[in-house]
Amino acid sequence: MSFLDIAALSLHDIKNRLAAMASRAESRGDSDTLRDALAAAADLTRLLALYKADAGILHTEIDACCPLDLLGELQRENQPLTGLEIVVDGARAPQLWFYDPYLVRMLVLDAVQNALRFARQRITLSAVENGDCLEFRVSDDGAGFPEEILRGQTHTSRVGPEGAGVGLYLAQRVAALHQNHGVAGGVALSNEPGAVFCLRLPR
Repeated sequence: MSFLDIAALSLHDIKNRLAAMASRAESRGDSDTLRDALAAAADLTRLLALYKADAGILHTEIDACCPLDLLGELQRENQPLTGLEIVVDGARAPQLWFYDPYLVRMLVLDAVQNALRFARQRITLSAVENGDCLEFRVSDDGAGFPEEILRGQTHTSRVGPEGAGVGLYLAQRVAALHQNHGVAGGVALSNEPGAVFCLRLPR
């Protein structure tokens, strides 16, 4: 067994222990510890997915999903952890779409956690049917993405110091695994004027 395989197994074990810690913190009403434990567990989940992607063993398990159920779940989980307002806009959401619920949840959760760091008052979660694609959007009312991030968002092979760009790199890899009739998913970042993360998944 290689070092990377051992590291992957260790990360999985640590993630499970963090989940248990989060459960105990929630039962005590310790929101600070709960927030930190959930964030750390999400980081480890992302690292495991990165390992699998680079090893060529990350695959999708496509299922029929309700996009609004996912957004509502993320809202309920994260609202108690912040003083910001988290709202769900489902006006243009389809009832069902086909995607990997585990991987897509990981990406949207990561975008929500990023927005929690920079939003001033509100974060909006939406799912929009746009032509032959479903767009999951996480928008905040902060200062927006720095220009260097917007300019470099297409460079998926480069990760900056201290892991900068890891989330975007993984999101692009996972989105590309969602394909239908030769059309692959993708990720786009923009400012409108606050930061907007958009995950596009083909029909």
